[in-house]
Amino acid sequence: MTALPHFIIPKKKQKLPQPKLLTFVDYARFTPLDSGNYELHNGKIIYIPTPLFPHQSIVGNLLFLLGYFVKNNKLGVVVSAPMDVILTENDTVQPDILFISQDRLNIIDGQIKGAPDLVVEIQSGGNTKKEMSYKKHLYESSGVKEYWLINPEKKTLTQYENIEGEFFPKNVLNTAPSESLREGVLKAIVVEGFELKIGDIFA
Repeated sequence: MTALPHFIIPKKKQKLPQPKLLTFVDYARFTPLDSGNYELHNGKIIYIPTPLFPHQSIVGNLLFLLGYFVKNNKLGVVVSAPMDVILTENDTVQPDILFISQDRLNIIDGQIKGAPDLVVEIQSGGNTKKEMSYKKHLYESSGVKEYWLINPEKKTLTQYENIEGEFFPKNVLNTAPSESLREGVLKAIVVEGFELKIGDIFA
């Protein structure tokens, strides 16, 4: 009598438990009220060290110059951190400075729920390359139209323009006048008519 073939029935693979991705509701519950020291990156709460004086000096200068121009010309609003900006269900960030145009003010509802037109980030010693890279990706994929990245040590400003969901560097500006650096003058893309001498923000 021929023996029947022996079939081995594979065991079902056990699914490993997946870490829970936190949402803005969790983020608001777990972090201190009115604190700008935390962000939510891909469902994980990230601690952001308090910036030092050079960082805050640049924020103050740029907030004054940009804020005055926007308000005087009734172009929208300019605000600085701490300000929760909810970009996805699992991503909430605190840009150093942001601009929202007049016709998009509806995204402000306690927090900012959606992509600002312009985001400004000022690098500091507490920022990691991974953190800054992820935030840049968030800004471009969520629809931020213009992004300025400022390096206080090198005294440079890199201006990015969003083209079809990807940031492309439009200008790299510094405080040393030269033809290649457009004499350190920034011309904003989304803030119509706004120009800035780079030296003014490092004064």
